Amino acid sequence: MKMTILGVCALLASALVLQAAAADDLVLDNNQFFIYNKNWHKARLRQWGPQWRDYGTYEHEVADNQLWKFEPHPNMEGCYYIINEAYPRYRFADSKQNGLVLIKGSYNNNQLFKVVPSGNDDDFYYIYSCILTKDRITKKGVKNKEVGRYGGSVYNDNQLWKLVPRFTADLYTDTIFHYDNRQGSKEITQEISVTTGVVKTTEGSVRSTTTYKASMEASIAGSKASSEFTQQLEASFTSSSQSSWSKTETIGFTIPAGKNFKVMQHKASFNGVMPQDSCTLMTSIKIFESDSETFNDPDDFVI
Repeated sequence: MKMTILGVCALLASALVLQAAAADDLVLDNNQFFIYNKNWHKARLRQWGPQWRDYGTYEHEVADNQLWKFEPHPNMEGCYYIINEAYPRYRFADSKQNGLVLIKGSYNNNQLFKVVPSGNDDDFYYIYSCILTKDRITKKGVKNKEVGRYGGSVYNDNQLWKLVPRFTADLYTDTIFHYDNRQGSKEITQEISVTTGVVKTTEGSVRSTTTYKASMEASIAGSKASSEFTQQLEASFTSSSQSSWSKTETIGFTIPAGKNFKVMQHKASFNGVMPQDSCTLMTSIKIFESDSETFNDPDDFVI
């Protein structure tokens, strides 16, 4: 029995040491996640109504009532309110009397949770209460409603969860115009259409542009040119109308005689777990000229 207790303590110590490192890889602040159980690998946390215990898991099509925002507490570092996209007034809470419930109204500390790595470098996490510090969210059985909290000494895969972000992002530089005029004796003028902003790649509405934008920003945090992309996101979402998220203008370019000429643009493809979320963000353009087939990039514009 002593060996078992020591093993659990070692596991917890290891998990706490790894917590800071994991935060570098997993951007939690104001990001949204689908939360999958390790033991029942297709089961995702879901909220289906406004009552205390209207939560559990679901294994079929993804929907925004399975999407959870991690809102950071301003003073308790590493502690988060866990808020459902479809029911944004409700948050998970853990109390001695009621266990794990959904509540609305005043914010208090029993609604705060922290994410602690399993210690096995497997991208799974325990979700602990920040106040009842031994309590962690667990799936107790195969049925959808068999989700709650557990504060005992047994640690198993039922208590481990994978946080899958709402978006993954691919940042790249796209050639939107190219004209090789090296054999020409005269300059040439060309007009092209240039789009900046956000363009949805699939049909479908967005419930909240605030959480949509925040999850997009989290998916590009720390990447090259992330500030440029973030600024364009802020500008695009000043309107709630999808038709106003982007603008297209016609720009004239002059290609000098004897020059190889191209125009490149920074783009980000946001790939949503829910297909209707997917979109492309288009930002800055830059003109490249060359006397040869290749182009220099002294400003390191190309991503």
